[in-house]
Amino acid sequence: MQKSATVNQAWDRKYPEQVVLAITKAPDGRINLMAIGWVTLVSDEPPMFICGIDDPAYTLELIRQNKEFVIAYPSKAMAGETLYAGTTHGHEIDKGKISGLKFESASVVDVPLLSDAVANFECRLVTEYRPGNCPLVVGEVVASSVNCDETVTRLVNTGKGYKLQ
Repeated sequence: MQKSATVNQAWDRKYPEQVVLAITKAPDGRINLMAIGWVTLVSDEPPMFICGIDDPAYTLELIRQNKEFVIAYPSKAMAGETLYAGTTHGHEIDKGKISGLKFESASVVDVPLLSDAVANFECRLVTEYRPGNCPLVVGEVVASSVNCDETVTRLVNTGKGYKLQ
């Protein structure tokens, strides 16, 4: 049985939801990363992701500039680093370095992979849409990789206020 609710009341019940890290690279080589909850696959041939990234985000600026990024699924062990990445702006700092996370070279794009992630997807920008107040970025997956340790599991957001587990 259902009862009427506001959109905000219903959103409070949507958890758990996925969280990914969008990784970009600044012109000076700094690694930028941002936690994103609004991300999904939108095509399997070719494989594509769509991500909702707020306008003032440095991540969006770098994606627009470089036309490439990495979508990384962080592991449960990365909760603190993911919260940091999602609550700190990267315009003036090296979030990759400060986060303490490990990175390695990607095979196709000039953006690093998150070494201990569950999976990484190297993406090239296809297009950007603005159906509402949040730009939606579509990226085609041009390469992917998975963690060698199959027991490493994904981090998810289990509740309002960034309850990462």
